[in-house]
Formats: sequence, C-alpha cells, structure tokens
Amino acid sequence: MNQFDDEASWPGYVDVTIVEFAAHTAYLDPLTGTGYLVTPRPENDIAAPEGPFVEVAWSERLTDYGRVGGLSLYTADRLRAVRILEQEGWTYLHDECGQVEEAGRTTDGRRVLCLYGSPMVEEPTLDALSRALIALDIAADIDVQSRNWAN
Repeated sequence: MNQFDDEASWPGYVDVTIVEFAAHTAYLDPLTGTGYLVTPRPENDIAAPEGPFVEVAWSERLTDYGRVGGLSLYTADRLRAVRILEQEGWTYLHDECGQVEEAGRTTDGRRVLCLYGSPMVEEPTLDALSRALIALDIAADIDVQSRNWAN
C-alpha cells in the first residue's frame, strides 16, 4: 500500500519535479503521472554542421560516408531528453491519431508537449489530476488561452 492510496492523506500541494536539459525542460508530477515537455523556440535552433569531415565523423566506418548526417542542436537535445525521461518511466502522451498531444504554448510561444508516466497511486482522482495540471500550467508558464482543453 502506498502512502497516498488514501486520498485524505494526499498533500494539499503538488510537488512538481523540474528536469532541465540543454534546450528543453520537463515539468513532472510523479504522484499523478502527468507532465509536460517545454520545447525551445525553433527559430533559435542551430543547424547541424555540414561537410565531408562532419559526415565522416558521424559515420561508424569511413565506408559509410554520406549515409549519416548530424542533428540540429534542438533535435539532438530532444532525443537525449526523451531517452532520459523514458529511462525514468516517462513518455509522450499521444492523441487518438497517434500524434504527440500538445498542452498549449508558453507565454513566450514555445510548444508544450504532454508526458505521462506511472502514477504513484493506482488511480489518481479527478481532483488530484486537476490540481496537477494547474500546477504544471503555472510551472511551465502556459498561456491559458492556448491550452487545448480550454478551447
């Protein structure tokens, strides 16, 4: 039995875990298994360097020249962030069409993607989920007008 199995023993606050990567930031509520991944502004991305020496460096063998290219800074950071989050039990939340669910945008226009993990409780209540989403919205600085469920 988990210490939070009885709703009366749940804290009156939401403890948001923040994980910062080079360009992405994850906001997680382990109690309910809900979270967000805030992406950086795409116009600030740094493209992968190009050239024969870069492609050879990315290849596993010199005979692979031209097959493998580099990644932009933000793409490499996103892949690293998702890999680390997956190791901790978090993954993207997908909609009914198989697309990553977007929670909305931050007040400065960055995309906010939904994450989920195994909750610490067997089945979080709607009240607990509502509190978690409000806390995550505040922590991630979501523009309430951009929230998908506000429209």
